[in-house]
Amino acid sequence: MGYHRNNWQQAANNVAGYLPFGREVMAVVNITKAFTDEVGLERLKYVPDGHPVVELPWQPPGPPPDPARVEAVGRQAWEALFADTDRFGARPLLDQVGNLLVPLPPAELDLVIRRFGPQGLLRWDELMHVTDANEEEAYDFYRQQEVFNWLLRTVSPYATMLIGDSMPCSQPTYRLLPEDERAGRTAGWVLPEGPFAQVDGTYLTENWQRVSASTEAMSWQDMDQGRFGTCWMLTSMQAVLQANPAYAPRHLRQEANGSVTFTLYEKGRPYDVTVVADLPMVGNSLYGAKGHSSDPRYAETWPGYYEKAVAQWYRGYEEIAHGGLAARALAFLTARPVQDIDISSPWVIHEIADRKARGQAVTVGTKGQGSDRDTLMGGRLATSHAYFVKDVDVPGGRICLGNPWGDGASRTMWEAWLGFHDIQHYLSNAEAAFTW
Repeated sequence: MGYHRNNWQQAANNVAGYLPFGREVMAVVNITKAFTDEVGLERLKYVPDGHPVVELPWQPPGPPPDPARVEAVGRQAWEALFADTDRFGARPLLDQVGNLLVPLPPAELDLVIRRFGPQGLLRWDELMHVTDANEEEAYDFYRQQEVFNWLLRTVSPYATMLIGDSMPCSQPTYRLLPEDERAGRTAGWVLPEGPFAQVDGTYLTENWQRVSASTEAMSWQDMDQGRFGTCWMLTSMQAVLQANPAYAPRHLRQEANGSVTFTLYEKGRPYDVTVVADLPMVGNSLYGAKGHSSDPRYAETWPGYYEKAVAQWYRGYEEIAHGGLAARALAFLTARPVQDIDISSPWVIHEIADRKARGQAVTVGTKGQGSDRDTLMGGRLATSHAYFVKDVDVPGGRICLGNPWGDGASRTMWEAWLGFHDIQHYLSNAEAAFTW
């Protein structure tokens, strides 16, 4: 069960000791790779304490722009943005801007956004937060997100990045962990070059045995948690994807301009969250969730965009980055009732097997005091950590837990088999939900 990707360099390093001059050859390769890696990282569009804004190729759908209409509509919208809110009210002014811009085809809307520039976009963002006599904002969060969804799906990659840089509420915020701050690392955002998702239907075991694995572009195997404490939502996604491989393409998609949209559920109702295509990066590595590499040039990025969309919905990474209950994530992923599993039941293993056989996603949590830095079961489990149940051995009386730390973790923590007494001793909760 402990599968992970391997590349040519990893394989070569393993056999170098058995070949004449193997170590010497690999030493030269590693030095060359380190140099080219550093040069390659310098190419990345990374902005410390800010967001990248770069021009990228884009072919707008629809007719070519009408310069006269762009000029007229842009001027009227600008005047509405900077009109006196005490006299006209923030909500009517925002509605006027929307009524002017919504009918524009993508190419014309893009030109208007570019002409607004940082000053106009910042004013638009601020206008949403002007309060009335009842201390209510002109646009509530849901309405704000609708505006960002529309803009970020419609305009060019450059304009989406301009919005992400100049309209603070279109992006979730994040903070460095204390140890990263003490080390003097710089927080920032990068436009990664790695693929959104990729299909690779082969994994290798630790014994170099080839096995079939991921056949979907977005699969449960492609998950590495990163530095945020988001195990509760990442492993819930793993559980859902294992139970229903068709889930991801229907809920997570990359738009034609590079922005990414995730559909989640709030009280059973679907909501789209569209986010800019940049991701947190610290110390030459992606800081949040990713595929099987933290290198922003190669990492599959869909886990990071899923994490970012949820962070946007919950008003910032800090709201999701300090742990949570997997049941909460199963609810916004599936819109289905989440059912608790009685882990003290003598039939708990049979019940989990039955639920998985019926297409349910099953997650569990380990005991602890709020930190996953300590371990249980001889180092096999992290405390206060969320896992998903990826396999059940009913005749053997055990279940196998999958770790959202992915194959970036040590082999002993990548997966763990638990018998009935282990379940009683180490787990604090278990829950399940249908995914179809």
